[in-house]
Amino acid sequence: MKYEITIEDTLRHVEVERTREGKFRVVVDGVVHLVDLSRPTPEAFQMLIDDASWEAGAVAAEGGWLVDLMGLSTEVQVVDPRRKALRLSAGTAGGTLTSQMPGRVVRCFVAAGDVVTKGQPVCVVEAMKMENELKAPIDGTVAEVFVSEGQTVETGARLLRIA
Repeated sequence: MKYEITIEDTLRHVEVERTREGKFRVVVDGVVHLVDLSRPTPEAFQMLIDDASWEAGAVAAEGGWLVDLMGLSTEVQVVDPRRKALRLSAGTAGGTLTSQMPGRVVRCFVAAGDVVTKGQPVCVVEAMKMENELKAPIDGTVAEVFVSEGQTVETGARLLRIA
């Protein structure tokens, strides 16, 4: 799995893959690490990273995690690029919002004629068992809605157009 992780305003590209031995191969900005991980409690992690032992605590926080490592607490944002693509899946030509992955339209918050502002939630698409809220790419008026709730869509399907 590939992720974008932000720690104190620094963006890192991380790829995580489970090995046959049950450990993890973690690539951080191109540097490979072998990680053996255990969770004695839901909030605690014990890790052996490249033969160095670490203990950390982590609790879910708004937009990510609050991680405690060596007595220091840091906010960490974790973004799955596939989910990010779905949230930001808006073509800029004519304000057409498209689906970046196959999925099912769960909810449409707007109809033709509605006035929307950039960033306003307009639609929810479920993909890979996750609901992804899509937002208006521009300010304008909804010219057309191409989908209905419950409809299955393919990658690149037009969802709505804002003029």
